[in-house]
Amino acid sequence: MKSINQKQSTSMSPKVVVMGALVLALSSAVSYAETYCYDFSNFADTGYQVGQTISTQHADINLLEVFDENVNPMQPNPNGLTSHNNVPIPGQGKTPSLWNHGGFTIQVVPNSPMSTVTLKFAENTGATDQQLWNFGVNNERQIWRGQLSPLDGQSLGEPTYGGRVRIAVGGVQIPDSYWVRGMVTLASDPVNPLLPNSGIQRFSIGRSSQLLIDDVCMTE
Repeated sequence: MKSINQKQSTSMSPKVVVMGALVLALSSAVSYAETYCYDFSNFADTGYQVGQTISTQHADINLLEVFDENVNPMQPNPNGLTSHNNVPIPGQGKTPSLWNHGGFTIQVVPNSPMSTVTLKFAENTGATDQQLWNFGVNNERQIWRGQLSPLDGQSLGEPTYGGRVRIAVGGVQIPDSYWVRGMVTLASDPVNPLLPNSGIQRFSIGRSSQLLIDDVCMTE
């Protein structure tokens, strides 16, 4: 006759079998998020027009108007968007960056919804600090005058375009200048993960003049 200890050593409980199968299933489903970054080092040093689309490997970039407070489009500078090797983000010491002279909103439409987006920026506030801003995420847009910092802590986005996205803006004043440089972070709100196609489906940033953008990174 086998002892109780012998029986326990030669058999496995159903509970252990189920747990083991569950662990295997979960481990096989693990995926690692991909991050795609663009530093504009290969961006053509030329002028662009409103209505143009620039296709990249992971997203399309649409060039749109900047709208004023009355939701009327400004007349864009036809040579307003360009990339210059001698214009870095102030205080970064790295070239090039995307230089928006004015009158453009740069809309990025990823090939698939993203969970987070980060980008470096620099804005020239000027003496009056009354530059016009357009900022949008998932088909919802904000229009205001001043600096980018008031956008910090807000959320934008419509349910049918990927849902709400939280926005964080951090910036510092460059000494002895009108320039402010910083980082923008967009994070898809995970409150409703079952929302179809949830994530950052599109985002846009535009300013009436003097905006630099660099190191745009998108994470799936």
